[in-house]
Amino acid sequence: MTEDVVVHKGLEGIYVTESSLSYIDGLAGKVYVRGYDLTELAMKSSYEEVAYLLIYGKLPNKREYYNWVEAISKNYGIEEGMKKILREIPRWNSPLDVLKYSLLTIGLWDKEQNRLDKDALYDKIVNILGKTPTILAAWYRISNDLDIIEPRDDLNYAANFLYMVRGEHVEEDAKALDTDLILHIEHGMNASAFAGLVTISTLSDIYSAVTSAINTLKGPLHGGAAGAALKQFREIGSPENAEKYVEEKLSRKERIMGFGHRVYKTYDPRAKVLKEMLMKMDLKGEAKNLFEIALRVEEICMERLCKTKRICPNVDFYAGILYVHLGFPIEYGPAIFALSRIGGWIAHILEYLESPRLIRPRHKYVGPIGLKYVPLEERE
Repeated sequence: MTEDVVVHKGLEGIYVTESSLSYIDGLAGKVYVRGYDLTELAMKSSYEEVAYLLIYGKLPNKREYYNWVEAISKNYGIEEGMKKILREIPRWNSPLDVLKYSLLTIGLWDKEQNRLDKDALYDKIVNILGKTPTILAAWYRISNDLDIIEPRDDLNYAANFLYMVRGEHVEEDAKALDTDLILHIEHGMNASAFAGLVTISTLSDIYSAVTSAINTLKGPLHGGAAGAALKQFREIGSPENAEKYVEEKLSRKERIMGFGHRVYKTYDPRAKVLKEMLMKMDLKGEAKNLFEIALRVEEICMERLCKTKRICPNVDFYAGILYVHLGFPIEYGPAIFALSRIGGWIAHILEYLESPRLIRPRHKYVGPIGLKYVPLEERE
């Protein structure tokens, strides 16, 4: 029988590796990426620069930065075969499902996809970063019966994605999305990052490792929270209905979506940045109404949850409202999350490859021993 052991369900409280990528101070409400305050990076940096910082451990100088951006932009284009595949995919599939299968597929065009040495990995990294927004934008166009818009190599990661979706470049919107992508890029040893490590620990290829992370992000307990918060605001309908809605939810001991986080015991600093950014933007229509509802829900819940139980707004509380403003349906929330987190996943994968060890946990056996086989014809 299995020896007497303690089972840590969900691996909660278990440290699986050492990392210098990020540190979350849940009590103070701070996130540090390679030692830098993530909120400062979100307001002052760019997605490409933060991805470089995570992957290579330092902020790039001007030459390194422009070479990095150029390398990514040179990989924006996707093969005609990939476009054909996207056009054949049934329209009922979610954007995240399309993205995960497509990332595996682009690996088929990489004849050295299994190489894990430093030079080969650089080419694969810029290939993945370059093609991810193009794939997602192409699927948006195809699923809406629109022609694919080719990428512009003079636009950055976020701006190019929006351009390929909408066919126009709006600087304020591009900057807002860039900020959002930075805020979501890395957040410790979460479920999707761990899934990527499990795959790469077998010395599989990086396309498979990133896809493992996306598969894990797909679960509603990980990647769907922004959509759940958005659905909640739509159910409320107007700021005037917020108090009754919250009171009824709390009386039934149900969650207020977008409030609470396993790590944070105070206001999620990423949510603060999004809230302040949305307050400065020229929101219209549904996005404006949803934001007003969110502000009222926050006002009510800060008294009932945050001050007393330390259950405060998290990043998902406001993220969905930004996506509505940018013109995305609710199902694009997890895919945009992946568009951001892919830089963090790659950084985790590369860091683990510096000293790889096969991840092979154990389970505590609680079943029977010594059962006797009964031939089929003798069983009742």
